[in-house]
Amino acid sequence: MKYTYRCTGCGGVFGREHFLPRCGECNGVLLIEPDLSGNEGELRKLFDGRISDMWKYAPLLPVPAPDPGEGLFEGGTPLVSSRRIAEDCAVSSLSFKVEIPNPTGSFKDRQVAAGIQKAREVGADTVAVISSGNVAASASALAARYGLRCLVFVPATAPEEKLTQSGVTGARVIRVDTESSSVVMGLVDDACRERGWMHLSTAGSINPFAVEGSKTIAYELFDQTGGRLPETIFVPVGGGGLLGGLYRGFSDLAALGLIERSPGLVGVQAEGCAPLVRAISEGLDADRIMAEPWENPKTVAGGIADDILFDAHRALPAVRESGGEAIAVSDTEIMDAVSLLASREGIFAEPSGAVSLAGFMRLIAEGDKEKYNDACCLITGSGLKDMDAARRISAPVIHVKPTSKDILDKVQL
Repeated sequence: MKYTYRCTGCGGVFGREHFLPRCGECNGVLLIEPDLSGNEGELRKLFDGRISDMWKYAPLLPVPAPDPGEGLFEGGTPLVSSRRIAEDCAVSSLSFKVEIPNPTGSFKDRQVAAGIQKAREVGADTVAVISSGNVAASASALAARYGLRCLVFVPATAPEEKLTQSGVTGARVIRVDTESSSVVMGLVDDACRERGWMHLSTAGSINPFAVEGSKTIAYELFDQTGGRLPETIFVPVGGGGLLGGLYRGFSDLAALGLIERSPGLVGVQAEGCAPLVRAISEGLDADRIMAEPWENPKTVAGGIADDILFDAHRALPAVRESGGEAIAVSDTEIMDAVSLLASREGIFAEPSGAVSLAGFMRLIAEGDKEKYNDACCLITGSGLKDMDAARRISAPVIHVKPTSKDILDKVQL
């Protein structure tokens, strides 16, 4: 794909097609701007109603595709229609784009897969990420697949299950004694410049290529719905890269003449860490909100507890231009959503992955059934990522003696 970089600071446009993490003139955040002109007909042919993996859409990505069979088959995740929750809420259509079948169990595989292909293209032999868990698991697995060294830096709150995924696949895991993801991000960015490592964290302000991988969710939704996209999509938001990438994907579809406009995008955050919600409600611009970290982030949804909206330059337009909104939900609502999704639909998600459903349920409860009568929730990560959280809501185990009488006496439905 042909593309240019556009600097959000000085407004400069750069036509370089190699890795450029920040603007060389002002150190501003760079956005990748695709140039689809002259090839629209061929690109439209990609959308044939079938999905395989994310690399089906390689001509729309600013990185080289891996050879067939070389990667881990990222993407190609199911769109599952709700039966029971939709009926409970009396809405016409509710669906779940379930990212759990990705190789390491979360949507982050799409972003890391894009970023690691750029790392391979420029000849990097070591990648480094800062992550509460999902990016760490993805980066370590894909680095192992391609024979790269991987360094994983995590804040103090990262769940052990996610760190185990990284350690098993051979990454060096370094826990930094702070709960602030922005502090860790700065330290890792400095170390990467000093040591020549490729910074693969999935924040566009750090690596503009990685976030491009999440565009493929929008492409798949178009193929899976036959172009009849849901009116509203609920999106978990931490640093904002998924939200911004999704909107970029819908913008590409509009540029190709396949849709008229993006669905309304609802960014959902935890009340204990909600910089996007603050930015939207107070009308703040991207530079302002990125300069003001959320104080003392606390939430059960650790995967979205980013104290800085790292992709504010992408996330804010995604909400504002799509006609969406940003809402924050409580930890109780998040865990209720985990339980509801598992018990009513059979989908086991981590708290960060189910926060989208929590946002949907909040707005439905507030009386917005007509507005959200045709909705999709992105379910971004597996419940196996955070078993400590799952144990809080799991039904207790019934212990019985090895006799029929004890079973009949104690097991009552």
